[in-house]
Order: sequence, then structure tokens, then C-alpha cells
Amino acid sequence: MGNTCINCGAIISSGSLACASCGAPQRQIPKPTPQKGGTSPGGFCGSCGTRLTSKYSPCPNCGHVKTMYNPKPDPGNPNPYPGNPNPLPPPQQQGGLYKNPTTALILSLILGFLGICGIGQFYLGKVGRGAVILVVGIILAVLVFGTSFWGALAFLPFWIWQAYDTHQLCKEYNNFVSQNGRAPW
Repeated sequence: MGNTCINCGAIISSGSLACASCGAPQRQIPKPTPQKGGTSPGGFCGSCGTRLTSKYSPCPNCGHVKTMYNPKPDPGNPNPYPGNPNPLPPPQQQGGLYKNPTTALILSLILGFLGICGIGQFYLGKVGRGAVILVVGIILAVLVFGTSFWGALAFLPFWIWQAYDTHQLCKEYNNFVSQNGRAPW
């Protein structure tokens, strides 16, 4: 593997004293020999072999960075990772606290249609609210089977409302998690 010319940037072989493209003389970087113990607190540069003062510092000889350093995130900064073009990691990567809005809505719509309303609220951690919606949903589902038209007329708006409520709760839940890093309830 070759190096690059300090004058024109062309690739040159490791042992070359001059660049084949522009003829500029190249400085030779001697490989350091390990001293007693053979270790360095920062290790050695992966490019030129110079002893590093610390693990995350660039090489004092050639400027090569051995390891990228990510500082601890600043919660007040909208982009807590300064070198990262993606300001925030996707929700799935933040400790599994986020709830999937699609899952919550599917639970509410499909199971709610079968008369088992409130499961979306259970999924979001609102157990008391889910239990009340479940009981009311079962009562309305029994009315649907008993009276058909009038029961369905009462059940349909309730079914739509509980799905909407699940969607709003999911948005509220995920917004709280993104701002505070923990579940709201």
C-alpha cells in the first residue's frame, strides 16, 4: 500500500524518495521502535507508527486519527452528537422506550372491531383507561349482537374514538420519551 505525495497528492510507493508524478522530494517517516515494555498509553499510529500520547489524539507526526471519539450527548442540544449528520438516532435505538404508533393503531382497530376495545391503551401503559374502555366496548358489542342497528349505531363512534385516543396517546407518549428519556406514566 502506498502513501500520497505531500505536493500533488498522487499515490506513491512507500519507499519512494520522490513523487513519480511531480518529482517533489518526499520526507521519510521512520518507524518508531518500541521502548522497554513495548507499550504506549495511546498505542501507535496506524498510518506511520509514531507513538501516540493518548488513545483519541491524532498522530503528532502525520495527523492520522486512530479512533473516532464521540463525546457524551448534550441533552439541551438538538444535535447531541456534533460530528454526526443524523441529529438523533432512530427511535428503536433509544432503549426500546418508544411505542410504535402503527402497532397501537392496529391493536385498537382490529381488536376493537371484535369488541375488545382498549388494548391500544394497555399497550401504551394506560391500564386504568384501557380497562374502562374495554368494559364499555364489551357492553356496546353485546348491544350490537342484541339489537343490531341501534347497538352498531352506538358502537361505531366509540370504536372510532378509542382508535383516535390511542393515536393521540401514542404521540404524547413518544414526545415525552424523546424529551425526557423515560416513560411518562
